[in-house]
Amino acid sequence: MDAESFWKNVSQVLKSKKISQEKMCEDIGISIWTLRGSISKQILPRVDIAKTIADYLGTSIDFLLTGTESNPYKERLDSLKNNILELIKNEK
Repeated sequence: MDAESFWKNVSQVLKSKKISQEKMCEDIGISIWTLRGSISKQILPRVDIAKTIADYLGTSIDFLLTGTESNPYKERLDSLKNNILELIKNEK
């Protein structure tokens, strides 16, 4: 897990939603100095704080860590869909 990517993704989401770091900290109840210290020292937040940040930003911890959303149910559904289409194709 890469703290630099995490904080970069947080920053990008904040920017896209036009929310300041100060506003987010105020809304979720963490100190701006704690946030800025974590960013400058490239420290990942505790899991509970990462979850709170992700929920506040309307995304997932997975997205904040990797930059991509992961949905195992969608992946499984897509796989099943492809299998069904292949079965139909083979029936013809």
